[in-house]
This record gives sequence, C-alpha cells and structure tokens, in this order.
Amino acid sequence: MSLISDQLIPWQKKYGRNDLPWQGTRNPYFIWVSEIMLQQTQVKTVLPYYQKFLTTFPDIRTLALANEEDIMELWSGLGYYARARNLHESAKIIHNELKGKFPSKVVDLLSLPGIGRSSAGAICSFAYNQKTPILDGNVKRVFTRIYGIKDYAGISSVEKKLWNIAEENLPESEFGKYNQALMDLGASLCKKKQPKCSLCPINENCKSFLNKWTDVIPASKPKKKKLIQVSYFYIFQYKTKFLFFKKPNEGIWGGLWSLPEFKKKLNIKKWIPSNLKIKNFKLLHDGVMSTEFTHFKLQMNYQHFVLKEYDSKTILPNSMWQDKLQIQKGAYPAPIKKLVKNLPTDLR
Repeated sequence: MSLISDQLIPWQKKYGRNDLPWQGTRNPYFIWVSEIMLQQTQVKTVLPYYQKFLTTFPDIRTLALANEEDIMELWSGLGYYARARNLHESAKIIHNELKGKFPSKVVDLLSLPGIGRSSAGAICSFAYNQKTPILDGNVKRVFTRIYGIKDYAGISSVEKKLWNIAEENLPESEFGKYNQALMDLGASLCKKKQPKCSLCPINENCKSFLNKWTDVIPASKPKKKKLIQVSYFYIFQYKTKFLFFKKPNEGIWGGLWSLPEFKKKLNIKKWIPSNLKIKNFKLLHDGVMSTEFTHFKLQMNYQHFVLKEYDSKTILPNSMWQDKLQIQKGAYPAPIKKLVKNLPTDLR
C-alpha cells in the first residue's frame, strides 16, 4: 500500500460514507447511473433522483427502450440535461451493440457518450475492483493540498500531473474503498473553505497543512466575467392551459419543453394572429427574471398574454398546450416551472 492509502482506507471504514444507496453493490449499471448523476452535483441533491430513476429504469434494457421524454421528465430539476441524453444513448449502445453486456474496461467505457476518465475509473474500481484511479473535484483538492500544488488544477499540465499522482498512490488492494476514501475525505474534511485539518488522517504528510497553505490551495479558477444572455419568453394562456415548444437536443435545456423563446422581441400584434390564428388577446403583465448557469447568466424577459379564443386546428410543430399542474411534474426547465407556478390558473 502507498502511505496515503494505508492511512485512508481504515479511516474510510470508520468515518466515511458507507450507507449510500449505490454502495454495497457491484452492479455496474447502478454505479454508472450514480456516477453520472454525481457529476457537478451534490450527494444530497442526487439521492431522491437516483431512487426514482432506478425504480423507473431498473436495468440497461429498460433504459435503452425508454422514451426520451420520460427520461427527461425524471431528470427535470437535476440540471446538466446532456447527462440524461448521454445515459440514454449509452444504454442503447450497450443494449443493441454490446448485447446488454456492460463494459468492464476503462478504454471501452470511454467510448460511450458522457463517460470521462474519472467516471470510468470509478465504475471499474467500484463494480469490478480494478486498480483504476479517479480524479473528480474532491480528489483534485485533496491531492493539490497534499502535494502543495499552487497552480489551478484545471490547467492541462497540472491536471496531467495530478493524474500521475493519482496513479502513483493506488494501493495493491481494496481499490474501490480507497477511491471512496479520497472522495469522502474531500467532501467531509478537506473542504475548500475551513478544512478540518486537525481531524485529517494524513495531515502529517500534507504540505498545505504543514506550511499553512490551505487558504490558497487549491487555487481558484481564474475569474472571467459571466456573459449575460438575453432572451424573450412569451406566455400564451388559454383557459387553464399554456403553450409550450420542445427544445432541440442541443443547448442547456435540450430535449425539454419550454415557453416560446426568442432572441429578439417579437412584434406580438403580428405574431399571434399570424401563427396562432387568433385576434382576440390581451397582455396581462410582463416582467424580468434571471437564472445563472456555469458560464453565463440568462436574463429572461417575459410577457404573459391571455387568449380569449383558440383555434384547435392550428397545430404548430413540436408544440403542445399543457395544464399548469402537469408542468410541475413534467420535463420542463426549473426556471420555467418557477415562472409558470406563480401565474393564475384559470382566466375564463
């Protein structure tokens, strides 16, 4: 064993997280789903989604044959929706091309959509007890502090160095337990702010602790001013129903149902009669709300129109009218759910 693993594995068994629903199983499908959900998402957020997802899609075949909209509906609110589409696509590849056999090697897992080196390493160590390293955000923080690396971990040369460190510190056994120990240490003690160094089992080997560098390591990502993206959303309400369009698979809300959205403000007096074939409508109110994503802020300018009539023969491509109560349960972006939730239910 390496010095780090020699101390970390016993610590994990005593103090680590050992009762999470994806632990205690060697089922690669269960572990894969958890790893994808946990990408850039906290455990407490993932837990209810994970349980519900596996209840609905208990195996590769069920997921592969599922309707994408049902998958997106279960994923709604978890964010980073490309993860759900990649899960579906990978399930179809495993079911159709690999005859349902889940890959057991890192190189094969890397060929599937949405699986990176760290996720592949985690799956192989947890499901197959293979000697494979991981390097998620928690583990990067642990290694940069132990080795006193002051450069930002996202720089390619630094990341390469960290992967080498991860490889060098792998033990000779209990690979899954060791990887779990690294993640648990980062999540519980080696936090970015106010780390609990006095409780750390490897503090005597940590350069950052010994040199009092924990306030400056890990280095923060170089700040870039977030771009502001402006969009115009139009709420068309007829009685208790609202008009929605399905978003293309690309983009932040890909594959979800959303309000009509445009980059420029519409000439609404022309658009509604031309597209909805309606002349009798009125503006109820307008407003602005914003939501933030990793790389930009979205300014959502919206107008709420009440339609006094509706031509049932007018069907716009990829559109549907949906009841307000159903929106909260379906595959809709969380900000859209929030916006619609506070609108009147019935304006007859």
